Amino acid sequence: MEFVLTIVGDDDAYRALDEETGNAMYAGHIAFMDEAKAAGVAIPYSAELAPPSTARTLRADGTVTDGPFAETKEQLGGFYVLEVDDIEEALGWARKIPLLPGDSIEVRPAK
Repeated sequence: MEFVLTIVGDDDAYRALDEETGNAMYAGHIAFMDEAKAAGVAIPYSAELAPPSTARTLRADGTVTDGPFAETKEQLGGFYVLEVDDIEEALGWARKIPLLPGDSIEVRPAK
């Protein structure tokens, strides 16, 4: 089964990251992907997303607005798609993803 792991965190915290902490986070994500692949977990796709200020939102009526769909201090920072047997295994892998204090990961099956 495919599971999407979305990483959500505080927009201000992401913007305030110093170079050392940012580099450590990247290294942690590389280590996570290497560990998953070594264990035979397929990661067909993953991505870090650009800041919310770069987004455009298309509404059902065709209106396009700048920025994310709602005013919020949190942002979707990135995601992984994992191919694993069940949600418990997906949660186990989610626990290994490096996070900043206050971040969270939503684990949801793909249809």
